[in-house]
Amino acid sequence: MKYIRKSLKIIWVLPFLFSQLYAQKAHVIQSADGIPLHVREYGQGKPVVLLAGGPGFNAAYLEPIWKALPQYRFVVPDQRGTGSSVVDRLDSSVINVNQYVEDLELMRKQLHIDKLMLAGHSWGGMLALAYAARYPRNVDRLVLLGPGGITQNFFKYFKSNIRMRLREEDVAESKAANNFALSLKAIWPGYFYNRDKALATKMLVDTNLANYQSGKVNSLALSDYKKTESTRVASLRKFTRPVYIIQGRQDPVGESTVYETKSIIPQTEILFIENCGHLPWLESEAAATQFFDLLKASLK
Repeated sequence: MKYIRKSLKIIWVLPFLFSQLYAQKAHVIQSADGIPLHVREYGQGKPVVLLAGGPGFNAAYLEPIWKALPQYRFVVPDQRGTGSSVVDRLDSSVINVNQYVEDLELMRKQLHIDKLMLAGHSWGGMLALAYAARYPRNVDRLVLLGPGGITQNFFKYFKSNIRMRLREEDVAESKAANNFALSLKAIWPGYFYNRDKALATKMLVDTNLANYQSGKVNSLALSDYKKTESTRVASLRKFTRPVYIIQGRQDPVGESTVYETKSIIPQTEILFIENCGHLPWLESEAAATQFFDLLKASLK
């Protein structure tokens, strides 16, 4: 059994070793608790830290973003428990919001970045908000891409917004799923406005979206995010740096989540993309074009 676990690690790490060949720089930063955190850089120019969703998704699925904007230096960390940043122990002492935030701060120091421009998708946006709550003086701006909420409120309807878009065959596939990746693949259409596009991109789940630690990482991180709500809200009410939210109008995260964020951080600028779900760059050519235009404008 021990040999099987080691083999699984090798199988899942290989795609990320391969992707590092195309990175202009690759770093391994030792976390405070001894975890090797893998970070890759793409492009030239002003640094932008690009944070993947999930929690537990591998950052490789964000490749279309750093490819579309080569004029920026995208710093792409494999968050602990994802990609090449494999952890030996999965429990609440290793996977929690505080550790994720401190990993980012350590990365900022190691890479000598004065203030972070944080661009986070989904959970990545939530992590960006958590970092801003802890280290507001170290933030240049937040660019949040279909982010979850600052509070627990969006958890009440996010899953039901996904379920309402599923068909009988999706539900049957979900019930038969016995791991995180298969469950995600089954409900993939719930993240999209265009079902045909969702079905055409389901293979992403097989190739680069999840690894064998993703399910446990997801449950531990979200559980801790809920527990740390009160201090995060109090801190972000005093946050003064620019905040941009780029979100599909039909994103299952919901419009109310966006407006709740604005109620806590009043300077938040909301930028909607019509006929679009949770992954604008995959939704349609029109949605992708608007998404990249809005992202470029928000990063300037």
